[in-house]
Amino acid sequence: MQRYIKYAAFIGLILLSGCINVKEHIVLNLNGSGSMQLSYYIPEALMKDQNSLRNAMVQTGIEFPLTVKDFNEQFAGLKGVDVKKVSVSTDKGYYILDGRVKFRAIKDVRMNNVQFQLAAAGNNRELTISLINAMTRTQDTHTSARMNYENILKGSLANYGIKFKVSFPTKVISANGNIQDRDVTWDVPMNVFLKSQAKTMELRAVYSGSPTIFDRIRDFFR
Repeated sequence: MQRYIKYAAFIGLILLSGCINVKEHIVLNLNGSGSMQLSYYIPEALMKDQNSLRNAMVQTGIEFPLTVKDFNEQFAGLKGVDVKKVSVSTDKGYYILDGRVKFRAIKDVRMNNVQFQLAAAGNNRELTISLINAMTRTQDTHTSARMNYENILKGSLANYGIKFKVSFPTKVISANGNIQDRDVTWDVPMNVFLKSQAKTMELRAVYSGSPTIFDRIRDFFR
């Protein structure tokens, strides 16, 4: 109960201060390598007391980097994952932490509460982005261990949201997000997910495993 009270207090602090938003754009290559652009938008009012904010994140499991050092540390020790550039700025009441990461294999990328998996799907390939609910330590037998992306979107708009965008190297066959040509986007209202009983939420997309000549040329110049 105490943990949930702290969670509610943290969400209340966010409601008073404004929205925390995370934008993540992944460019995926044919061989599973690629790059990732991460942008964290944190209300400056929250940044005024970083110690309290860090303590709240530890208690609730809602974690994100607050400094350039934090950004680098979340990828430290990951083989084949390199942080290329990180910058900070402020705009319209927000503190913005922006960084670019390159990876040799997306499956090796590990972030706070986020994991990636790339697997065969028949003759095609499937990318799965798993969001882990740190608020859930035990599972009710009447509740599914996973929560569909579509069900998450039926909840209220979030004051803490994550937007994922993935640019695929070939034609997208299917996805549980919004498809636009070779790009798929997911807008995740995290407050609904974190308050749910689901342990994980999976964002999925299947793309062609048979690249055309154009696909290979495009991939070469990425």
